[in-house]
Amino acid sequence: MNAMDDKAGAPAAGTPLTPADRSTGFVAVQGGSEGTSAEVLLVTAYLVMWAILLAFLLLTWRKQSRIETRLSELDGELRRRPKT
Repeated sequence: MNAMDDKAGAPAAGTPLTPADRSTGFVAVQGGSEGTSAEVLLVTAYLVMWAILLAFLLLTWRKQSRIETRLSELDGELRRRPKT
């Protein structure tokens, strides 16, 4: 038997692949374990993006509140000053 399996066109088990064999088709890795599924990564990415958005909105709201307070204080100072 040669390096290529006659039935599927894939290399025979245990036969080293040549560069030509590797470039012509997909060969699944046997015994490999995937660390995290794509679904978990996708959900995690969405949760992180929502958390970043909510944090941004919260920080913007707090900053806007401080600016409004400061503007009110400055407006009060201007109103208390006598006009010259």
